[in-house]
Amino acid sequence: MSDHEYMSYLEHKEELVNNLGDSSLPVVHIAFGINNAYARGMGVTVFSVLKNNPDLAFHIHIFGSALDEISKSRLLELAANHPLAITCYVFKESAFTALPLMGRYPQAIYYRLFTPYILSGVTSKLLYLDADTLCLGSYKELSEMDISPYTLAAVNDTQRARNKLCSQLSLTKGNYFNSGFLYINIPQWLEKNTTERIIRTLSLQESEFKFPDQDALNIVLEHEVLLLPKRYNFVCDIILNKVGKRVDIPKDTILIHYTGKCKPWHLWGMGELADIYDQYYAQSPWHAVPHDVPVSYKEMKRYAQALWHKGRYLTSLRWMTKYMNNKIFRKSSL
Repeated sequence: MSDHEYMSYLEHKEELVNNLGDSSLPVVHIAFGINNAYARGMGVTVFSVLKNNPDLAFHIHIFGSALDEISKSRLLELAANHPLAITCYVFKESAFTALPLMGRYPQAIYYRLFTPYILSGVTSKLLYLDADTLCLGSYKELSEMDISPYTLAAVNDTQRARNKLCSQLSLTKGNYFNSGFLYINIPQWLEKNTTERIIRTLSLQESEFKFPDQDALNIVLEHEVLLLPKRYNFVCDIILNKVGKRVDIPKDTILIHYTGKCKPWHLWGMGELADIYDQYYAQSPWHAVPHDVPVSYKEMKRYAQALWHKGRYLTSLRWMTKYMNNKIFRKSSL
C-alpha cells in the first residue's frame, strides 16, 4: 500500500506550533500514538525529552484521536523555551476496525504501524515512544547512529518476558524487544512492506498473542532489528516491585519505561520509581493536574501500603479502611 493510501486513513492534520525555523539545531522526529486520556503522560515525556536535550530540536508527531483544547494549550507551553514543532494527526474511526483488539489495549497500539508511511516525506528516521516513558538523558548519540542496514532499532524486553515469550512465539534468537521504544528506518520499513507483513501476521495468529502488535513486530522483524543497550529503554513495572523495594536505575539510563497497568501518575504507584517521574511532572505544564486516585480495592490496598511506607500512617489507615470496606462489599455483591 502506498503512503498516499495510508494518508486517506487520516480525518485531519493540525500543526499546533512550529518554531523550528528559528533554530539551526538538528531536528529529531518523535511520534506518539495516543488518545486524549494519555495526553498528560505524553506531555510529561516530551517535557523530559526537551529538558535533557538542549542541543537538539524536536518535531513531535501525535497520532490518534482528537486532543481537547486544554491538552493542546499545555502542549503549546512546551514550545516557549525550546525549538519545537508539534503536529497532530487524527485517524478516522474506521481505520482500524479490521484489526484485533485484546484486553486493556486500545486501538492506539496500532498507530505506530502507520506512522512510517505518513511521515515518509518528512524524515527518514523516526523515534516512536510510548506515552508512559520518561527521558533522563541525551538523544544526541542516537540521532547520529547509522541504522541503515536495519528496519528498526529497539531494546530487548526483560529477561522474564523473553523467557516466556520467545518459546511461545517460536523466536529462534532468544530476543524479544519492547515496542515502547522503536527507532524506525523509514525507507527500509517501506521497502520491505513491513506494515502489511505485521497486519498479515496479526490476522493469522491474533488468538495466540498476549501483546498483539508487539508480538507481531517481534515475529516479523526478528532478523531485521538492531538491538540497543538497555539504557535506551529501561523497563520497569511498578506493581511487580513491592512497596519499599529499592530499584537500581543505572546512571547512564536515557529512558525509563513504566510498563504494566500502574503508571507513575497513579497515586497507588507511589514509590521510588514514581518519585523520579514526579520531579519532571512538578516542573511540567501538567503540574497542577492531580494524580489519579484509587478506584478498585486492589488499588486502595497498594496505596495504603505505600502511604504507610512513607510514614503517613493516619492517611494509610484511612485508605486501608476504604480497601476493606470495598473488598467486603464486592464479595457480598457476588
